Amino acid sequence: MFASLRSRLIGSYILIIVISLAVAGIVLMLLLTPQVIRLTYLRLVDKSLPTALHVRSLRTRGLTTEEIIATLEEQAITQGTRILIVTRDGMVLADTDGRWVGQQVDLPAQRNELERQRLYTQGRLLTREGLLFYVAMSIGPLRGEREEAPTWYIVLLTPPSRAIASIVGDITVGFILTGVVALLVSIGVAFLIARSVAKPLQRITAATDEMAQGEYQGQLNITSPKEVRRLASSFNVMAQEVRTSRQAQRDLVANVSHDLKTPLTSIQGFSQALLDGTTGDQESRHRAAQIIHEEADRMARLVDDLLDLARIEAGQVAMAQEPVPLADLLQECMEKMALRAEQGKVALELEMDGSPITTGDRDRLAQVFTNLVDNALKHTPPKGRIVLAAKSLVEETGKRGQEPRKVVEITVADTGTGIPPEDLSRIFERFYRGDKSRPKEGRGAGLGLAIAREIIQAHGGQIKAESVLGLGTKFTIMLSQSGDSGSSHHI
Repeated sequence: MFASLRSRLIGSYILIIVISLAVAGIVLMLLLTPQVIRLTYLRLVDKSLPTALHVRSLRTRGLTTEEIIATLEEQAITQGTRILIVTRDGMVLADTDGRWVGQQVDLPAQRNELERQRLYTQGRLLTREGLLFYVAMSIGPLRGEREEAPTWYIVLLTPPSRAIASIVGDITVGFILTGVVALLVSIGVAFLIARSVAKPLQRITAATDEMAQGEYQGQLNITSPKEVRRLASSFNVMAQEVRTSRQAQRDLVANVSHDLKTPLTSIQGFSQALLDGTTGDQESRHRAAQIIHEEADRMARLVDDLLDLARIEAGQVAMAQEPVPLADLLQECMEKMALRAEQGKVALELEMDGSPITTGDRDRLAQVFTNLVDNALKHTPPKGRIVLAAKSLVEETGKRGQEPRKVVEITVADTGTGIPPEDLSRIFERFYRGDKSRPKEGRGAGLGLAIAREIIQAHGGQIKAESVLGLGTKFTIMLSQSGDSGSSHHI
């Protein structure tokens, strides 16, 4: 019955509502108890006055106490009270129940002369039968009687339970009707609330089932409570990540297959030619062997890059944590690329602002900078310019109570062909090669920038690219700064 979230929510709301109504009823009764007692006395007073007048009339007619009390028995039953005729000293002359006749009752209100002068007195009487509320009204000597004639008191008694039950019974019907209406309204509201919570969750569940069956295109647009909206937003992000991951897997298989197929075809063809003897002369055999070697080397580099990228992404590559003077590191990269730059007639320059130092793996960082300079040389025409620059910065965190963070900004900027806007956002994807106009032998496998990004992120840094088509490209790397690194600039 309560298997679904909606039914459980509705059941919980109904239980809370019922408990709340019960508690409200109990609290209301406790708060009303003093008023109920007061109302009980007022009702006894209201009944005692006509009773006293009736008894006075019967006494005037000369009826005995037994005859008088007999006429009051039916009235006592109807009113739910007990009627006594008591003398001033507390002697019971008559009792509608017939049990206290001749006994002495203690009515505290009769002990005070001032109270005797009142029209009536009220109080509580503790007897062997329990606690009783009472109202006593005196009947003095009648006209024509001797002054020494006894004064009677007409006493109306009622137990608290009966009095309270009588009054509560009057308000119970209204209270129950009000409670039923409140319960029905609350159930309706609970149903709407449960629906508003359960319905979007059901949509999320359905979308999850579709994703489990291979449907990744669904997007949830939910305007429910903030927590459910956050869940839907997280689901959308997850779905997008799954779609991207699945597409990346398909692209990876396709690209690896394509990049391996070309060298394998060359290796297979030239090796077959060697086996068949179609390469008759020494020069042809040497050429075939050289191509086989180059293609095998190309395949080995591709496999090494794939394994390297996979290990870095999986966190299986331990990055060294040692001080790395960036001035020395960038200078070494410049020296390695100086010959290529000179052959391509490209100016290679280094600009240092201070002596920034970062903490990390020197060899891996050198791999990143070398890759960036290598890409810049491939895309910068003769008489172009490539600038490596590094400077220290103080990065404001934007959060109160947190001190600014010292970082190092390294840039590699060229005056090359630039990157089209549609390619700029994808250049860090594995196997992505935006420059399709270049010959295959001059293009890489499309893994260098993907590896560079993983290395920088493993160092806790960031890498981004900016480019203007026809004017050049600029790569910016942000790394944490350590040690005495000279002057710093605020950003």
